[in-house]
Amino acid sequence: MNISNKLSLCMIARNEEAFLDTALDSARRELGDLEIIVADTGSEDATVEIAEKYGAKVFDFKWCDDFSAARNFSISKASNDWILYIDADEEVLEVDFDELASFMKDPYNVGSITGVELTNNVAWTGSRLFNRKYYNFTGSIHEQVTPIGKHEKKVKNLSLLLAHHGYLPEFDRVELKLKRNEKLLLAELELAPGDSYILYQLGKSYFCNERDLVKACDYFTRALSGKPNRSLEYVYDTVECYGYALINTGQYEKALEHILKYSKHYASKPQFRFLSAHVLQNNGKLIEAVESYESCIGADIVDFSGITSYLSYYNIGVILECVKMVEDAIAMYKNCGDYEPAVARLADLTRDV
Repeated sequence: MNISNKLSLCMIARNEEAFLDTALDSARRELGDLEIIVADTGSEDATVEIAEKYGAKVFDFKWCDDFSAARNFSISKASNDWILYIDADEEVLEVDFDELASFMKDPYNVGSITGVELTNNVAWTGSRLFNRKYYNFTGSIHEQVTPIGKHEKKVKNLSLLLAHHGYLPEFDRVELKLKRNEKLLLAELELAPGDSYILYQLGKSYFCNERDLVKACDYFTRALSGKPNRSLEYVYDTVECYGYALINTGQYEKALEHILKYSKHYASKPQFRFLSAHVLQNNGKLIEAVESYESCIGADIVDFSGITSYLSYYNIGVILECVKMVEDAIAMYKNCGDYEPAVARLADLTRDV
């Protein structure tokens, strides 16, 4: 199967000149000469010119505070039924073409890809590849791929990797993006006051770059109070983000209660074990913390943040140093490579050796 003749890449964009060149260059580099559709929602910069430079078909869409409407408009303009959507501030890093060809034989499949958030190097997953005859977008913000009709959503993991640039703190527009999202989410929450997904997204908007961790904790608490389905990806992310928000607001005992509550559901996840170790460490349970950090090392997951390697080694080193096991701490720091905090601790501990 020739992928480029069966697949269209779709995105929506507005004033994305800072990112769009990287996004489209990566798409051409990794995916080849496939059709690119850009729905422009009112750009006043060079967004349209950049898109056209890469051969994209650009269509105007009047913004109406509804991301699903804009995305559904973009996919309606595609020549192909198979749609890969990325955002204008994302970059395609890796694709497995043989896997894609096999995946696209079943039109009911939805492809879950892996992304890395460059603000903190944390990996995430999301549904990004689907057949528009069987799926479209719903939700005015943080839109989701939803079945058309009564068939179930058939999600399969794909070896397709993206990087997200857009919430890096050095970009001035981050606060504007987050406030825009907050406004739309609050409007949705009025229509569905107890919706755990909307509450989660509001919590994430305050959690991002630690804008307001107290508000983040409040929304995460409310999101989990409805006992949402723990098998859903966003529910686990709520649990994890809430744990870190509790730690970073000094609520260590509450964080301990939190991880104990969810450990039976998520202990198989290295990310959760790392969070648990961090909580245990902050509660003075050092032996348990070391054991939990050790369980993360070498785990087989997509990990750009270091929890399966240098971060766990470093935290074990810190604990060992605190209990005067300096030689063992040095051994742990040496496992951290060029991680700057570990390099600094090594320099201090070995200065007089």
